[in-house]
Amino acid sequence: MHFAQTIEVPVAPDVAFAYVSNFANAQLWDPGVAESRRVDDGELRVGSQFELVAEFRGKRLTFLYTVTVFDPPRRIVLSGDGAKATSVDTVAFSASEAGTAIAYEADIRLTGARRIAEPFMRGMFTKMGEDALAGLSAALRA
Repeated sequence: MHFAQTIEVPVAPDVAFAYVSNFANAQLWDPGVAESRRVDDGELRVGSQFELVAEFRGKRLTFLYTVTVFDPPRRIVLSGDGAKATSVDTVAFSASEAGTAIAYEADIRLTGARRIAEPFMRGMFTKMGEDALAGLSAALRA
């Protein structure tokens, strides 16, 4: 399942990048994330990891996200692995008249026999993505 949407926020690209790339902030802006924390130390870089606990249809699902591309303040890619799904989130930042355009793409794949349910879940996944970006926009405007 693929989700892609761009939002504009009234902050500079380096500020937006710093906030979003620290995926420990995800619980502050994504209503589908119950918990988020960094699981390693040091400067953020390729290989940095975050644990996110997502709430989906009343169930809590844990994902371990690893930074696979780190190009401040332009782009970050995180790969998430969970027991029931995998995800690759790509976030690109560019200067805009409003401040920063944030292009967010997420590709999520259910694992195993669950893959058969993907076509039926597209609408729900799109709504989750839209809600997350609305929360991100509100957080960066605050």
